[in-house]
Amino acid sequence: MGGVFVDTIKRVQDLMQARDMNLCVLAKKCGISYSTIQTTARRGGQLSVETIERICLGLLWFPIAAAVHRRF
Repeated sequence: MGGVFVDTIKRVQDLMQARDMNLCVLAKKCGISYSTIQTTARRGGQLSVETIERICLGLLWFPIAAAVHRRF
């Protein structure tokens, strides 16, 4: 079963950098523990779908928000 591999930790780091945000701020904004992302990154793992969804909602980075943002 193939598919596109996305390095979720790298993508989150890119989003944080684009927003000039550190891990502590991201965790608070998204309601995720700091250690969840930090530990996953250190172990070379990937974030769960639930964690990714919380990050997207916390950053207002999902298709509807992106579409609204592009209009203005």
